Amino acid sequence: MMIVARGMGYADIVDRLKGKKVALWTCNTCARMCRGIGGSDAAERLVGKLREDGIDVVSVGSTSASCIVSKVSDRLSGDFDVILSLTCDIGSRCVGDAYRCDVIEPLVTLGSGFLGADGVPMVCDDGGYIPLEEAASSRGLEVGPYV
Repeated sequence: MMIVARGMGYADIVDRLKGKKVALWTCNTCARMCRGIGGSDAAERLVGKLREDGIDVVSVGSTSASCIVSKVSDRLSGDFDVILSLTCDIGSRCVGDAYRCDVIEPLVTLGSGFLGADGVPMVCDDGGYIPLEEAASSRGLEVGPYV
């Protein structure tokens, strides 16, 4: 599992999307399990907020694993200028390659990890594993969905 945290604030996302037709893409596995940063529910809430703020979101898509090209292709529709990707860096690369489109990546991939028995996402850090919140905080990042 890839562990991600928020590396860009909501206002920065809006600024980068102004005047563009946007597709939002997310992963329902790793990004969703990292305190709901991604996943279908988080994507739909974010789309609603973006539209309230005047962003032209024309398509929304998701899959169980954005790092598998065959699961990414043909899931977004319409004419769009940019993809906002709520995935790890590999998922963002796959969706960008599949649609030959610019991708905005507001999430930072912290590395590999696992979801502990207690539901806490853990990330590999200097040979050991630490909770997502600790790993994100030490890098000035945030966890949890945008809205």
